[in-house]
Amino acid sequence: MEVYDAAGNELTSITLNPRASQTWTAAQLGLPAYDPEEGKPGGGGVVVAAWWANPADLINAGVIRCEIDQTSGSRGTPENTTDQIVGIATEPAAIAIDGFRAGRDYNWWYAGNTLYIDWSPDGAEPAAGQGTYSVTLYYCDDIPLPRIAGAEKHTVGTVGPRTSANTEMVDGYSAIPLADVLLASVGGAFLDAPSRWVIPIVQTNNGWNTAIVITNVSGANNSVNATFYAAGGQGFAGPSVALLSGETLGPGESIVVDLREDAGFPDEEVGSVWIDATRAVVAMAFRNKPSTEMMLTTVAQPRTDNPVVSPTLKYGPLVFRDYNGWNTGINIANLSSATNQVSVTYYNYAGNVVAAETRTIPSRAMEYVYTPATGSFGIGENQITAVRIQGTAPLAAAIDEVKYLGGQGEGHAMSYAAGRSLQGGFEIDLRDTQLGRVYYLSMLALPLVQKGNPQTGTGDTSGINLFNSDANSSVEAWVQFLDSAGVPVAPTVAATDAEDPLTIQIPAGSGATLYTLNYSQMPAGFTGAAVVGVVGDGALLGVSNNVNYEVAGDGSAVFNLAVTPQATPRFAVDFDVDWGESPNPVNDENGDPVSHTVTVTVRDLFGDPAPNVRALLRVTSGPNAGLEVSGTTGANGQAALSYTNDDGELGTDQLEVWVDLDRDGVVDADETETGTKEWVTGLYRVVSVTPEEATNLLGTQHTVTVTVTDGSDANNPVPGAAVTCEVRTGDGPNAGATFTYSDASQQTDENGQIKCTYTGENAGEDTITATADGRGTGTATKTWVAPEVSASGPTSVDQGDEFEIEATATNRTGFDISQALFRIIVKPPEPEACGAGDSWTDVFNITAVDGEDPQGINDTFACVDGRWEGSWGPSSGFPMPNGYTADTTFTVQSHASAPAGIYTVTLRLVDLSETPERVLAETSFEIHVTDPSED
Repeated sequence: MEVYDAAGNELTSITLNPRASQTWTAAQLGLPAYDPEEGKPGGGGVVVAAWWANPADLINAGVIRCEIDQTSGSRGTPENTTDQIVGIATEPAAIAIDGFRAGRDYNWWYAGNTLYIDWSPDGAEPAAGQGTYSVTLYYCDDIPLPRIAGAEKHTVGTVGPRTSANTEMVDGYSAIPLADVLLASVGGAFLDAPSRWVIPIVQTNNGWNTAIVITNVSGANNSVNATFYAAGGQGFAGPSVALLSGETLGPGESIVVDLREDAGFPDEEVGSVWIDATRAVVAMAFRNKPSTEMMLTTVAQPRTDNPVVSPTLKYGPLVFRDYNGWNTGINIANLSSATNQVSVTYYNYAGNVVAAETRTIPSRAMEYVYTPATGSFGIGENQITAVRIQGTAPLAAAIDEVKYLGGQGEGHAMSYAAGRSLQGGFEIDLRDTQLGRVYYLSMLALPLVQKGNPQTGTGDTSGINLFNSDANSSVEAWVQFLDSAGVPVAPTVAATDAEDPLTIQIPAGSGATLYTLNYSQMPAGFTGAAVVGVVGDGALLGVSNNVNYEVAGDGSAVFNLAVTPQATPRFAVDFDVDWGESPNPVNDENGDPVSHTVTVTVRDLFGDPAPNVRALLRVTSGPNAGLEVSGTTGANGQAALSYTNDDGELGTDQLEVWVDLDRDGVVDADETETGTKEWVTGLYRVVSVTPEEATNLLGTQHTVTVTVTDGSDANNPVPGAAVTCEVRTGDGPNAGATFTYSDASQQTDENGQIKCTYTGENAGEDTITATADGRGTGTATKTWVAPEVSASGPTSVDQGDEFEIEATATNRTGFDISQALFRIIVKPPEPEACGAGDSWTDVFNITAVDGEDPQGINDTFACVDGRWEGSWGPSSGFPMPNGYTADTTFTVQSHASAPAGIYTVTLRLVDLSETPERVLAETSFEIHVTDPSED
């Protein structure tokens, strides 16, 4: 760390350990003292620059992850010249040379596979022309800038940060970060990036006077302008006073404008000052009230509408409302060229709104909200508050705290800038490791913390006020006190000297106060620093009052806690995504939706698991488009993000995983990865069989359609399902019937369907069961019907006797039969089978049908397979409509030589419309033919 004056001349340097601090007096820095003879003011601007002493330290501390390579250089001649190391294929992120320091001893750059080492700086170098030196090359993912914070405390009567009864007056302010200098160059219209600032309040009213100091920090000659706008003024085209117009400042030069002595301001003026400069400047206003020996320091703020600094919304973490004699003034400058509607809302420690006010501020004007003290009261529920300042346009605000009334602390004044809050992050707790630290993604820093004498209540003492500005989420403040060497201090130190921070839970919209005199373990007279880790989803900001009531006059100063977003180390630096199995079915064999899990693994700079990192899975398109699942990595650095396809739709989900590595809630390019998930037909089987009910004529074919789906909400058809159709034992008269299938492999088609066919050989009701893939079943009912046929005759006749056979045929099936025919089969007694040359009438002769001509029925008989077969009815068949009923009597004459024995007579009704003919019904009876000679 190097300290320069505003002109860029180095004043001193120091190497600081992690979280260490250093204090210098103006004399130690060699700044000029006040010269009463010349009338020149003392002091001057100071610039502090910091860089890493050695990149290896960052690796060892876990701040960065690097690959390391070694090379060597040969020191050339003469001195202060540049060496070249050729053959370096890749540009390193940093280099280190043993025994020498970059920036002080050497500079380096890389071009065309060559590393250039420039030894021209004023520091040390190897002896010219004498040997080689070792160079370490660092190839790193990222080397973040160091995070530093500063504070200035000025005193009258004594020297140094500690004050006493000999001190006449005290004040101070927080150092202006480089980020503010950059922001001041990009406010409003670009205009080639001039430096633009605003001091929210200057005044000559109520006995106060203001001296404005502007310092050129650009390193070049600069032209500066300063314009005063009165409170409640008439806008950017209204009345104003030019304090400086084209004032030339050399490098590091400052100019002071005293409103009374230099600008001739009368009493009772109050307003804001706008500062414009060609190049970078910084500025502040010193306000003093001689009658009460009080002093206020107000630092200029960038005039900007950059969203990084939340230009329309500011917070004050400490506001007194009639507390113990303290007055509070909130000074608000409208940075817009339009009227600004500003609301001011006060919150107590519990997060409750206790008051609210509004101000309408013209363009480029300022207004103040003043809360006077009415007495020296103790603390009440609503007397110490925080404030939210919300405008409709960009604004800047300074908050004054002034105590006029008698009692302890009479005649004190402080002023701080209302600021933005820092979004919470997470911690990496390594206090139980050799490092002994707790690292924070989001952190506030306070470079000066002091504790006075707890016995007397005097001495320099710090109070830290914190405010959670998030209205919805709580936050934890992890407060760590450290001495100037960066070593933890009680009450925030473990027995091993490791850090052991205080953890304070701050609900949404609430506040908290830490007062060093309340910590008996902290050494009396302590001077050091503090860091505040901001952990959780809320947001935090803070200020610290530094007060010594022993000081003769104004013994108070106030410092903003420095905002250090994305504080190093950047713990979560890399992640992998396991996209899980794909394709996957939409449901399992039980019909439950299948869960798909995407596993995110996040690693820190050591390659170890990084816990407490938020991950989000989004389905950007596909069946589940719009679905989001979030999670946080556990101790193993993993977050399992799971979702189910509840609708069961098939297709491919396009997936995106976002891992919030820097915990800023913003999706950065290096924080996302994409993948896919294909959903296919589920494993559950729902089987339907259609038609569900049907009636068919016996002997016909019946076909059912089996449809197989996965049972999801989308009811997806299942192609390729193996299907079996059957009439199970006990499920009907055709149990065990043979089925044929529309697909020879018995698998469903692309629509999840297959046809099963069987023939009903027996009348009655069948239950058809279809099974898919051995686990899903469906049923249908099939009723088989047939015409009814009955026939009867005598049980015994003698050879040569005539007898009658009565036959009845009925069709009540509900179907019409177009080509009916009766087959008559007569089986001779065993073993008397007929032969091919035998005559039917040598056995039986049908002499009449219903007493009429037998219609050639005898001519139809022939011997077939040892039995007589004949037919009755037209050879092409006869119609037998539904409802048909007929009774027929056949008169039969037995032949005297007919073989004796038992004849089986079968009357069979067939349908000739089918090929082969279909048997509709049949009946049989027996006739015993006897030989009368044997009676």
